[in-house]
Amino acid sequence: MPVATKYFRPRISYFRLKFFAGLLLIPILGFTQSVQIDSLKQLITQQQDDSLKVNSLLAVSQNYFSIDPDSAIIYAKEAIELANEIDFKKGAGYGYKNIGLVYYFTADYDQVLENWEQSLAIFEEIDFKLGISNLQSNLGSVYQTRGNDPTALEYFINSLRNAEEIKDTTRIATALLNIGTVYSNVTSTYDQALEAYDKALPMFRELGNDDGVAIASLNIGEIYLKKNNPTAAIQYLEVSRELIEESNFGHSFSLTLLGRAYNKLGDLSLAEQYYRKSISVANKSQSKMEQAKAQIGLAEVLGTRGVYREAISNYLAGLDLAKETEVFYDQADAYEGLSKMYTATGGYQKALEANEKLIAVKDTIRAENYEKTLGFLRVEFDLANKEKEINLLNAENQLNEVQIEKDARAKQSLYIILILFVAIIAGLVFQFFYFRRTNRRLAFERNRSERILLNILPKETAEELKENGFIKAKEFSQITVLFTDFKQFSVIARSISADKLVKSVDYYFKAFDEITERHNLEKIKTIGDAYMCAGGLPTENDTHADDAYNAAQEILQFVKEKQISPPEGIHPFEIRIGLNTGPVVAGVVGTKKFQYDIWGSTVNIA
Repeated sequence: MPVATKYFRPRISYFRLKFFAGLLLIPILGFTQSVQIDSLKQLITQQQDDSLKVNSLLAVSQNYFSIDPDSAIIYAKEAIELANEIDFKKGAGYGYKNIGLVYYFTADYDQVLENWEQSLAIFEEIDFKLGISNLQSNLGSVYQTRGNDPTALEYFINSLRNAEEIKDTTRIATALLNIGTVYSNVTSTYDQALEAYDKALPMFRELGNDDGVAIASLNIGEIYLKKNNPTAAIQYLEVSRELIEESNFGHSFSLTLLGRAYNKLGDLSLAEQYYRKSISVANKSQSKMEQAKAQIGLAEVLGTRGVYREAISNYLAGLDLAKETEVFYDQADAYEGLSKMYTATGGYQKALEANEKLIAVKDTIRAENYEKTLGFLRVEFDLANKEKEINLLNAENQLNEVQIEKDARAKQSLYIILILFVAIIAGLVFQFFYFRRTNRRLAFERNRSERILLNILPKETAEELKENGFIKAKEFSQITVLFTDFKQFSVIARSISADKLVKSVDYYFKAFDEITERHNLEKIKTIGDAYMCAGGLPTENDTHADDAYNAAQEILQFVKEKQISPPEGIHPFEIRIGLNTGPVVAGVVGTKKFQYDIWGSTVNIA
C-alpha cells in the first residue's frame, strides 16, 4: 500500500470570506444590535403605519439573522408589505436585502440573487448611491462564490465607483476587499490581491470597524497560505479569529483557514482540532458552504494520518454539501481527495470514477468562468477608458469656460456656439461608446487568436511572428532532444479497434504533455506514435539536459505504472525513449498549418 503522505499535500481550495459592510455591522435606521427583540416588538405595536414602523420591522429582522432565519424572513416581508403601502421605497429595498442575506448564509443562491436584484433595482430607481454600492458588492460576492469571477469583478468595480462618488469610506474599503478576493484566485495576481487588502485594512482600522479588520486580516492570511507561508498566515488569522469569535460572523471560515495553516506546518493534531471545531460552528449556524470546506479539510488531514475510512466519510459529506450549494470548486476538491483515498485503499474502480467526475467538474468550472483572464483584461480596459473619459470631460469643461467668457458680449453668437457645442458633445459621447464596444470586441477576438497561436508556437516565437510578420530560423548550440515511441506499435494498431487506439495514444500523449511542461521542455510535434520535445529552446538555459533526463524518467515510470494497472479502455504500451544533446536549427516551415520544428543530426540521433 502506498504511503499516505505521498497522496496528500495541503492545498487551498477556492474560497474566501466576502465582507458585507452594512449587512451585519451597521443595522440601518439607527437601531443597534444591543436592542432586545422583545423591546422592538413592543415598540412596533405602539407605532403607526409609517416609515418608523418599517424601520422597526427591519431591525427585528436583522436581530433574528443568526438565531431564527425563518423569523428574520417573516419580519422582512412584513416590512416590505408596509413599505409598499406607504410608498417608502428605501424600506422595501432594505427588506429584500435582509431576505437575501438570510438565504445567503443557508446557501440558497437562486433566492439570494432574486431578492438582491429586486433590492438593487429599487435603490437604482430612487438613485440611492449607498444602497446601490452595497448591493453591487453583495451580488458580486454571490457570483464569485458560484465561480463566475468576471461578473463578480464587474459588480465590485461598479460598487467601488459609486462608493468613491459619495466618499463612503466603509463602502470603498469593502469594494477593495472584494476586488482583492478576485485577484487572489490566480497565482500571478496574488500581489495585486495583497495590495487591495493592504489598502482596505487601515481604512477599517481608522473607522474602528473590527469586523472589517477581522475579515481583511483573514483574507491576507489566506493569501500567505496560498503563497506557502503558513507562519505569516497564522499571525493574521489569529488576529482575525479573536475578533470574529466575538461576533460569530464568519467564525467557521477563520477556523478552517487555521486548520489549513497548521496542516501545512505538519501539526496534524492541531489542524484536526480546528477543522472539527469549524464543522461544529458551521453546523450550528446552518452554513452549508462553510461546513463543506471544513469537512473536506478534515478529510485531507485524516487521509494524511492514514485514517482512510473516516477520511472517505468526510469527503463524501463535504461533497454532498458542495453539490447542494453548487460550489464547483469544493466538488473538485472532494472528488480529487476521494480518488486518492480510493487508490490508497485499493478501490481502483471507485478511484477511476471519482477522477472522471473530477475532470467533468473542472470542465464545468472552465465553462462557468467565461475565461477569467478575459475578465481581468476587460476590467483593466474599462478602468483605462474611464480615466480617459474623465480627462476628456475635464478638458472639455475648461474649454467651455474659456469659450463662454470670450463670447459673453455677443448673445447671438453664444447661442450658436452652445448649440454646436452640444452637438459635438453628443457626437463625442456616441463615438466614445461606439469605439469602446468595438475595442472590447477586438480585444476579445485578439485574445482568442493569441490563445490559438500559443497552442501552435512557443510564446517567444509567437511574439516574433506578431511583431515582424515572419519568423527567422535560429541556431542553438546546445539543447537536449527527447524522443519517444511505442514498441510494436504497428502490430498493436492492427490488433485493437481504431477507437481504442486513438483513445490510448491520446491518453499517453496528454500525460506526456503535462510531464514535459512540468520539466520546462518545449513540445515540438507528434507523428503517429512518436512524441518529440526539447529542452533549452526557444529560451536557452543550462538545465536542459537535466530537465530532459528527469522528464524521461517520469515518462518511463508513468508507462510502467499503466502496464501494471491500465485504465479501462486504454492499451498498456511499452515505450522506447531516446535522448541526445547537441546543436540544432529551429524555425517555422510552411504558410498553411505551419508548425515550429527543429532539424539537425542531434534530432536524428535521438
